[in-house]
Amino acid sequence: MADWKDFYEDNKETLGQYLDSLTGKRRSSDAQHAPAAPLQFCPICHAVHISSADLDFHIKQVHGPQHVYLRVNGRIVRDVGWAERGVSDLRVVLLGFPSASVQVSGIGFCQQTSSGDHDFRRMIPARYEGEIHVDVSPQGGKPRQFTLFSRSLPEFRREDLDSLILPWAGEMAASSDIPDIGCWRQLAGNMGALENRYLNGFFEYALAFHLSSHGQADRAKEHFEEAFGLLLPFRTPLAHSAQCVLGLAMNCFGVLNRAARRSLISASDVFFNQPFGSAWDTQTPVINGSPFLTLSDEFTIRLLRVVADFYDPEEDSLFAAGLAALEFHPLAAERNNHDKLALLRARQHRRLSQPREARAAYEMLRYHPFFGAEAEGFLNG
Repeated sequence: MADWKDFYEDNKETLGQYLDSLTGKRRSSDAQHAPAAPLQFCPICHAVHISSADLDFHIKQVHGPQHVYLRVNGRIVRDVGWAERGVSDLRVVLLGFPSASVQVSGIGFCQQTSSGDHDFRRMIPARYEGEIHVDVSPQGGKPRQFTLFSRSLPEFRREDLDSLILPWAGEMAASSDIPDIGCWRQLAGNMGALENRYLNGFFEYALAFHLSSHGQADRAKEHFEEAFGLLLPFRTPLAHSAQCVLGLAMNCFGVLNRAARRSLISASDVFFNQPFGSAWDTQTPVINGSPFLTLSDEFTIRLLRVVADFYDPEEDSLFAAGLAALEFHPLAAERNNHDKLALLRARQHRRLSQPREARAAYEMLRYHPFFGAEAEGFLNG
């Protein structure tokens, strides 16, 4: 677990800010480079995109014709967000709905209007600080509620909650009894809305591992997805650890850039988010055991080590043995894991100048939403 000690060095200037800011920031060490485009997470499945146009197309193609989401300061908000420097742009995006009524309210104000392709920022008082509620009722659809925090955040007892969550999660995953969130809430005491969301997210996370360990993979999948949605806005070390575990499991690789830059997980960030040929500086020494603060499964932990070995030219035999072992793992047949292993095989054959074997591996990925472009480029190149 020592891997995550580097989180504090990477993020020491923002440790008191426990939600992701809608204002993008650059690391001081990256100041000489052009800032990367902010990631756009799908509000439904959490897949990552680099432009609003790509996101809109993805939602229409994958999730059907009708959806409502919020765009604040150019960033997508699933249901909760923090505008660190205030709300400068607020838009409701309607896909497949002709219109909607929109209510924007906060302390001392409440305004309502019909939707359109315009900025609702005018409905918020200038220099407003505090909680904002945006209620959207699309014509012929279900109402959606969004919560924004402008400039400041409410009290959040991160250390107290984390000290309770870690032992609870481990005990719950190992227990044969059906977990009860009521026990968690009773011991945590009175909580604000964000504290309750944080606790709920980790309960769903631990519950999913409990179900998975008891042979209920289908039920576990639903709770993993719910945990990801609940925890995605948080930027605490514990939340980032859980996000990386879930991102690897669900093939939502964009969240891997939240791991510490010197961690083992950063190898998977490079591998899955950058094209073939990208380099990762091998870290020494590589820690044994799990690099995560939170619960994780054996397959994911082994996968991280195999990906790291991919970048070490002196470890080709170790990489090949590790990949072969993963392919015989019981979880290897799961679709998301099968695709990750196919990409590992394809890139290894490509690196070793084995085009026929690489083509066979890439054939399995040519229609993949993330890996398909690379596969098509190789197959048609």
